[in-house]
Amino acid sequence: MSTASRKSGTLARSEFRWGYGLIAPMMIGFSIFFLVALAASFVISFTRWDLLNPPVFNGLSNYRRIFSDDVFRTALFNTFAIAVPNVILRVGTAMGLAVVLNSKIAFRTFYRIVFFLPVLTMPVATATIWKWIFDPKYGPINGVLARAGIEGPSWLFHQNTAVFAVVVVLLWSGVGYDMIIFLAGLQAIPRDYYEASSLDGASGWQQFRDITVPLLTPTTFFLSVIAVIGSLQVFDLVYVMTRLDQSNRLPTLVYYIYNKGFEEGQMGYATAVAWVLLGLILIFTFFQFRLQRRWVHYQ
Repeated sequence: MSTASRKSGTLARSEFRWGYGLIAPMMIGFSIFFLVALAASFVISFTRWDLLNPPVFNGLSNYRRIFSDDVFRTALFNTFAIAVPNVILRVGTAMGLAVVLNSKIAFRTFYRIVFFLPVLTMPVATATIWKWIFDPKYGPINGVLARAGIEGPSWLFHQNTAVFAVVVVLLWSGVGYDMIIFLAGLQAIPRDYYEASSLDGASGWQQFRDITVPLLTPTTFFLSVIAVIGSLQVFDLVYVMTRLDQSNRLPTLVYYIYNKGFEEGQMGYATAVAWVLLGLILIFTFFQFRLQRRWVHYQ
C-alpha cells in the first residue's frame, strides 16, 4: 500500500471518529430522553400506577378497559370531528392563499406577514383571546349577532359549536405556516410551464388544474401528513378554550390522557391510551404513504 493510500485511510478514520464524537452528545440525549422513556412508557402501560405507589403489573387490563370506556369513545369521536375538517380546510385554504399571494398583487409581502403572524403566537395566548371572542355574553361575535337581531349560541358549551370554534382557531393559527410551505413549492415550479401553456391558450384555471396542483402534490402530501398528526394531538387549545366550570366540554384523546394521568392519578391507564393514540397516528401515516403513490407526482 502506498504512503498516499495510508494517509488517506488514516484521514478517513479520523474524520469518522470525529463525526461520531460530534453527534454523540445528541445521540446520548436522544437515547436517554426519548428511546428509554418510550420503552419505559410501554412497560408502564401494562401496570396500575397512581404516581404515589410502585407500579403493579396488571397485564392487558388497561387495553381491555380502553375499548369498553364510553368516555374514551367520546374523546376519540371529538378528536376526529376536529381533525377531519381541520386537515381539509387547512390544506385547501393554505393552497388558495399561497396561489393568490404568489401572484403580482399590491402589498403581497405585507399580506404574507399578516397571515403568518398567528403562527408565532403562543397557543395558550391564542386560546385565551379566542375564548373571550366566543364568550356568549361579552364576546364580539355574539355582540355582532345581537345587533343583527340574532341570538348567538353558547359556542364553547356545546359539542357541535365547540368543534366549530376549535377548528376556526386551529385554521387561524396554523394556515400561515402551510401557506409559506406552499409558497416555497410554487416558486420551485419552472415558469416555462406556465409560459408554454399560455402560448397554447390555457386559461388561468386550466394552468392551476393541470400544472399547479399536480406539481404541488409533494408539498400537499407533506402538509397533509403534518396536519393529520397535529390534529390528532390537539390539546392546548382544547384545554384552555373548552375547560369551563372545572369540566371540559370537548374532551379529545390527548386531553383524556392528561385527565386520567395527572388529574385522576391513573398513569398506567393514561399511558395505555397514549400508546393507542400512537398506534392510530402510525396507521394513518402508513396509509397516507401508501396512497401517495397514486396521486403524488415528483416530476
